[in-house]
Amino acid sequence: MGLELKVSQVQKISQNMIQQVNVLQMSSQELNAYVKELSMENPIMELDEPEPDNQDKERLRKLEWLSDMDEQNRIYYRQEQEESGENEIADRREQGETLADALMQQLLGGPYTDRQMEIFQYLIECLDSRGYFVDPVGEVAVRMGVKEREVEACLKIMKTLEPAGVCAADLSECLFIQLDQKENGNELEVEKAIVKEHLELLGKNQLPAIAKVLQVSVERVREAKEKIQSMNPKPARGYADRGGLRYITPDVTVVKLAGYFEIMVNEYVLPEIRLNKDYMKMLQGGECEKEVQQYLSDKVKQIEQVQDYISKRNKTLTRVAKFLVEEQKEFFQYGKGHLHPLRMREAADQLELHESTVSRAVKEKYLQCCWGVFPLEYFFTKGYVEDENSEKISTDQIHEMMKKIIAEENKKKPYSDQKLAEELACRGIVISRRTVAKYREELQIPDCRGRKEY
Repeated sequence: MGLELKVSQVQKISQNMIQQVNVLQMSSQELNAYVKELSMENPIMELDEPEPDNQDKERLRKLEWLSDMDEQNRIYYRQEQEESGENEIADRREQGETLADALMQQLLGGPYTDRQMEIFQYLIECLDSRGYFVDPVGEVAVRMGVKEREVEACLKIMKTLEPAGVCAADLSECLFIQLDQKENGNELEVEKAIVKEHLELLGKNQLPAIAKVLQVSVERVREAKEKIQSMNPKPARGYADRGGLRYITPDVTVVKLAGYFEIMVNEYVLPEIRLNKDYMKMLQGGECEKEVQQYLSDKVKQIEQVQDYISKRNKTLTRVAKFLVEEQKEFFQYGKGHLHPLRMREAADQLELHESTVSRAVKEKYLQCCWGVFPLEYFFTKGYVEDENSEKISTDQIHEMMKKIIAEENKKKPYSDQKLAEELACRGIVISRRTVAKYREELQIPDCRGRKEY
């Protein structure tokens, strides 16, 4: 039996490389949590961060960070000031206030018995994700061992709470409650009749049919439609769910200045890492035992490595963000509808990075600009078509073009999907009727029958 020799290459990935990759793909919130967790197991690491209850101090830190840039950075500065004082509801929701918390807060201290409070609590737990109560009252009464009329009485009280429409049985009742609670509720009889009996016709935009049944003008029905559409069909919207709502912290901020864009990686969310002075004296004094000295040296090295990983993460993130701003300059100047087709492969080639590195750098990270907050992946447009000149046009641009065509159409004779396809073809974009229908549904725009005005 002869010996068989095999030569093979084995690529070993060090633990440090794995950790560096992990840090690269962390969002600001994840990185913050990671640093805090690390400080719990590393006695030399100290974090300089605001007190948990001192949110004003943290906001001030962010405001200073933003205002350091330029006097033209007013839009962000103003947004932060508004968030810090004027919008109390938003502040409460940012802290994770659930709908259950909001409802119980209104009930606590009221003239209610312990038995009623138990029923209130149970009813709140029964609400669905919209804030509706859809369980049969009789079943709730049996499960709780109380009388049905007690449950009905408690439910009636809860329907008077904020947000208006909470605890409704369905969309019709939700909208009716909101109309009934308005100051001019007595003047909204047409609106109430529509939401109570004719929501299906309203959804199909059959305004003349509604007008005929209610014996009012089509113009009055159109006015009622606008009021109804302005109401909130989901009272639970905006509140944290029971599992906790994840709020977005932008990882990159792009500020438009005179003639250029300033790009900032949001480092203000991370606490400052420091070395514990007492342990460092022990290490540098050489008075401790060899094993202790080795342990402390390893912990100092760990901190230095983490700081290096964070620095490299931020540099990569900055490079990718600069590339996106340069390639998608029209978007940052003019907003939605101006994205160009762009692949991660193009970013990787130009930045001389591996495509997987670009993918990790943008994963679950967000960019804030004057047009809003967007996932970084949003700027890499996946879908596109070619126009008659073989130029690539992103689906985002097609969406905006469709919205413009629909906005300018004759509302008495709105375009069918086939006609929309023909209108797009006149503008050099040839796509099928089926694709038009798909894009229209993505935009949540009704078909021609739903858009028709009488």
